Amino acid sequence: MALPLGDPAYEQLTALERAGCTEARVAVTQPYDVRSIRWALGAATRDDRCAGPLLDELMQRFKKTPSDTGSSARAGAAATLSATGLRNGEFFPLWENVRPAGQGDPSLVGIGNARVSWGEDDKLAVVVDGYVESNSRNDPLVRAKQFRRTTAVIDFGEAYVAGRALGVTLSLGREREAWLSDAFDGGESFMLGANGPPIDRLAADFRTTHFEGHVLFGSLDDVVLSPEQDSINTSFGPQHYCRRLAGHELTWRPSRVIELSAGETALLSRAAQGIDLYYVNPFVPYIMTQNDTGRTATEPRNNLTAFTAMRLHVGRATLGGQLLIDDIQIDATDRRVTPDQLGWDLMARAPLPIDRTSTVQLTYERVDSYTYQQPYYMEVWQYYNTPIGSELGPDADYAHVDADVFVTPRVRFAGGLGEWRRGLQRIYERPAQGPVGHAGVPFPTTVPGEPVQTATLGYLSAQLLTVVLPVTARIDLARIRNVNNAPAPAALYASLKLTARYAFRYP
Repeated sequence: MALPLGDPAYEQLTALERAGCTEARVAVTQPYDVRSIRWALGAATRDDRCAGPLLDELMQRFKKTPSDTGSSARAGAAATLSATGLRNGEFFPLWENVRPAGQGDPSLVGIGNARVSWGEDDKLAVVVDGYVESNSRNDPLVRAKQFRRTTAVIDFGEAYVAGRALGVTLSLGREREAWLSDAFDGGESFMLGANGPPIDRLAADFRTTHFEGHVLFGSLDDVVLSPEQDSINTSFGPQHYCRRLAGHELTWRPSRVIELSAGETALLSRAAQGIDLYYVNPFVPYIMTQNDTGRTATEPRNNLTAFTAMRLHVGRATLGGQLLIDDIQIDATDRRVTPDQLGWDLMARAPLPIDRTSTVQLTYERVDSYTYQQPYYMEVWQYYNTPIGSELGPDADYAHVDADVFVTPRVRFAGGLGEWRRGLQRIYERPAQGPVGHAGVPFPTTVPGEPVQTATLGYLSAQLLTVVLPVTARIDLARIRNVNNAPAPAALYASLKLTARYAFRYP
């Protein structure tokens, strides 16, 4: 059974790992399943570097109980209240333009969850989690239509069945997915991020002592191209496309010192419903599948990416990096016409020399100007107009330092400071801007009268990480220059958010 993203245990587990306890590494993909969490914590107990109150807290929460043996049913509920105050406007999420406060997070939002699950040991699990949200404005996780004429939505955040046999776990249904996330407070991924709504998908994964693998095939939202929005031939009228997402990833850990990951993804656009079995097979590279002679010459070109990541542990310090290849030009003639489309980051972190679980981390992230972009919007690397990959979207970079400290296993303080730049490209822009013909453009992109937007970002947060009553208070500040790429002096924006949840037998 998977632990929902946003559960307090994610902060605790990643903090334990960031502090030098490499054995506490659960998986390279989220959400984590409870079985893998117990496996990682069991390994951590055998490493003296992991000993401490935080490990004890996690062991207590995830220890097996009599109800974990045999078949068991469970029902629970949660009520969440989020209060937000904005100054000058809304600057989250980062892939969006800066907007008036009336388009940002509402001042008060209530969310109610009801969750029913059934499991049989670690072999089979069924989960249904529905929610009602009082106001969905500025919430990129929502995919449902508004309820009648209100601002509320009613939907299912999770609904899946998962089974395990012969060392492989299969899952069918709806969940959020994040692959190779490695940033503070929520995680950042260039390949597959949990920026948007949950995905209806078929997934499989396995894990051994030295290897970990993941496969996914899911449905994205449909896209209708129109002459008005997408500059297509008016004689054809609107064109409807069904879209699918495929991905596979393999991680190798030859020792506790190094971790290597590689994989690829494919966004498939089709004029008709159906499952393309060419891309369900996880053992054939997508680049070879796309060029198979059985493919029709008239089908849309798929948006393929390849990625790799590495972590190196030096004592208690960790060095890492990720590379996404959306497109790269090998031929010199092509390079004069089309720029490379890459996303990459570099990270270094180490525990602070204090008697508490704590970390400081330096990170630089960059997404090239036309990464994720394609000439037609049905091929753009987006899901409900939000990035499937990096939260930065295309045409941006972000250098930042973050630190946190656990005063107790349940009380966490964190803060960060960074410099963010973005050019003119937006993931949701229509007509879409493909890379062809844009070789040699500056990064981030700029034209006369539309300068690069730059900003200094900072935040402070305090969290109470309990299962029954988790509470988060966070203040974000942004001093933004040339807001939305229009010439303008620096202005200060602020966001203050307080979120509290009461959970009864949830999750």
